[in-house]
Parts: sequence; structure tokens; C-alpha cells
Amino acid sequence: MRPWICLSLIALAAGCTTRTETGYEPQKLHDSPTVQRGYYASPFSPERRAAESERAVEFQNRRPSDWYTGRP
Repeated sequence: MRPWICLSLIALAAGCTTRTETGYEPQKLHDSPTVQRGYYASPFSPERRAAESERAVEFQNRRPSDWYTGRP
């Protein structure tokens, strides 16, 4: 029992990181779970359609609207 505890402590001490051997560290995308599921869904599945529609709504909310002229 004691060797297993020691091995597990060594494994925890070694740690797991997302950094690769070359030093590349992937960046977080900060996407919603729906959009993340859409990345791996088949092209015409409901998950992909839901992700695309959510992405379109988010993009529409971010872009400036055409009706604002900037005049007071």
C-alpha cells in the first residue's frame, strides 16, 4: 500500500501541464459549451447548427449597428 501512495505522490508532484515539449502553450478560447461542442460535431448535426447560430448572435451583438450616426 505504501509504494502506491508514494507513486501517486510522485505523479502529482510531476504535474500535468498543457505546455508541449517545444514550449507551445495553447490559448483558451473562452467559448460557450455549445460552441465548443460544435467544434467536434459532424457538419450537419443539430449541435453544429446550434453553435453556428450562437456564434452569429454573439457576432451581431458585438458589431456596431448601422443606425447610429454619432451625432448628438
